[in-house]
Amino acid sequence: MSTKLSPLIWFSHGWILLGYVLPMALACAGIAGLPVSMALAGVMCALMCSVFFCGRKKALLTPSPFSALMLMASIAYYAGAVSERIAVASMLTLFTGIWLLLLAVMLPQHCLRCIARPVWHGIGAGIALTLIVMLVPIILGVSANDSSWLEQWMLLINWQSWNWPSVALAGLSFAILMLWRTKSQPKALWVLLLVWILSHIWPFSLIGIATPVQQNWQLLSLLNPLYADWPLLVFLSATVALLIYVEVCQYLPDQSRHSTGLAGLANILAALTGGMVVSLGYAADQAVKIRLSTLVAMVLLLALIFCWSWWAYVPLPVLAVIALYVICVQINWCELRLYYRQWNDLLWLCVSTILIILFGIYAGLWLVISLGVIVMSCYSLRMHAWPVLLPEVQVIAQEAIIVLPQILLFANASTLLQRSRDLVSELNVQRVYLDVSAGCRTDVTVFVHLQALARELHQQNKMLFVCGLSEQACMVLITKNLDYLLPEQLSTRNAESLLIYQRYTGEPVTA
Repeated sequence: MSTKLSPLIWFSHGWILLGYVLPMALACAGIAGLPVSMALAGVMCALMCSVFFCGRKKALLTPSPFSALMLMASIAYYAGAVSERIAVASMLTLFTGIWLLLLAVMLPQHCLRCIARPVWHGIGAGIALTLIVMLVPIILGVSANDSSWLEQWMLLINWQSWNWPSVALAGLSFAILMLWRTKSQPKALWVLLLVWILSHIWPFSLIGIATPVQQNWQLLSLLNPLYADWPLLVFLSATVALLIYVEVCQYLPDQSRHSTGLAGLANILAALTGGMVVSLGYAADQAVKIRLSTLVAMVLLLALIFCWSWWAYVPLPVLAVIALYVICVQINWCELRLYYRQWNDLLWLCVSTILIILFGIYAGLWLVISLGVIVMSCYSLRMHAWPVLLPEVQVIAQEAIIVLPQILLFANASTLLQRSRDLVSELNVQRVYLDVSAGCRTDVTVFVHLQALARELHQQNKMLFVCGLSEQACMVLITKNLDYLLPEQLSTRNAESLLIYQRYTGEPVTA
């Protein structure tokens, strides 16, 4: 971003890399029975591409929870030798990179930006719940040939068949992660270190807790002989690439083509070096800048893990708990409060989640995105929100006025507000008045983008005032308690009358 980060924030971002990125990669590799070298190679390729190819505005390339766990879901129950499983993972990573490069070249920029935020939240919720169903049997220490909800219910009923040492170890790991009060240290890595130390005191193999099978690092593992279902591999990799592309469009709309191509390059490099799928990671919806010191610290930590072979002693229940913990950390819980009494948005979220659960991650993802694009496009055309007219800015006495030319809907909220931010980012003003007198639809997508715009202007020492609201829209925005948008910054007056009223009366701007 254009703002400068303090050393404390730099430090915390470095710990975010060490505490969330690496444990997620290690957990996915361990649960799928892949060697630790695949996780290390994937993280290193991602960080190298982020440092050398991202430029001034950096996107953090990491094995993010959803895409990495989707890779785990693809090969966790793969029937074959470990060497074949490694080759399958490498081919999936390679095909994913190729698909991302094709998407960056062929699809129009911001192709999937018109998908409403509730649909994206529903996709995330459906994937998370499906993966939790797969991880619960690992925590209970039982074998599950089917990850359906019926199988899950039968496992919960037959509590006599649980591996209670496995449950106790998973509960201990969960308690440490939840009760450890810290935000600037990698708790997951400390849990791994603690379990590694405990393994030398009390071998986990004696109490019946399995440890993943590991092999040595293999360069160019995708060249190994492989007899696989190639159409299935192409479909699975295309689905993972689609998920990563939607992530890029949702979080980095201004750099979607560049970020998609960069993620594709990182995946191809990861496949050639024996790594795993690389996606995009975020901190507070912002692209994270990576310093050279953070990269050096990550390299040293990876070397220690590889030399000490921690992963050969970490049991499966601990890996499953760490994967669940990272999923919960990545969920933006603050946005969920915006759904209060937003019945249409709740309906979209629930429908998307149910479709993912019923049809599975892969078929459900294609179905939800296809239906979402069709419905949102028809609705946007009916509401005359397409094509989008660009706003203009006027500067009056150190105050910027932006008049949006049309109604603010989910289909154009991102484009209009990003354009508004670009117009005033370089101006020497302290107050920005956003006139939405053409109309403002009160839905979660608009709430999210308004918060993002207000936060970015606040980081530039600017204050955002939203004016020209209808009575209903103003009351809804006030009751949502949006971040960086106090009730005093919302008004039903348009920008011109508001400035004249404020200048001649000397009263503050009020709703």
